[in-house]
Amino acid sequence: MPLLTLPTGRLLLASTVGPLGVGIVWLLVGGFLCSPETGLTGLWSGIVVAAVGVVADLLMTPWRPRPVTSWMNRWILHSILRIGGTIGLVILLYFASSPDPANLLFSYLACFLVGLAWGTGVWTESLRKSGRQTARSQQAE
Repeated sequence: MPLLTLPTGRLLLASTVGPLGVGIVWLLVGGFLCSPETGLTGLWSGIVVAAVGVVADLLMTPWRPRPVTSWMNRWILHSILRIGGTIGLVILLYFASSPDPANLLFSYLACFLVGLAWGTGVWTESLRKSGRQTARSQQAE
């Protein structure tokens, strides 16, 4: 079974730039069109999603070579950590600052889904490349 490492830099980039980008857009658009509180809620959502994403990425130790099957199990665990961690922190953020619930929910979902989609792309691209290399090496034999 071939060993695989995941691109740590790209995973961290996907976990930070996507959610923070959405949070900054929410800050600018919501801050100008609605209120500064609306904009800040989006920025805080982006920060929470990015922070939990980075922690989940680092806990997976993507720089260590592992079998592909092990990465599939870790991907599921990674997703559970991100979902549970972000929901827990967003609930704490809600009770600590009492923002508008709809604003908090939609800003969180926007930030989370962008980070999730980008991170999934990084994971699947690496796994797909490994599968192609394995298939080519088996055909050559």
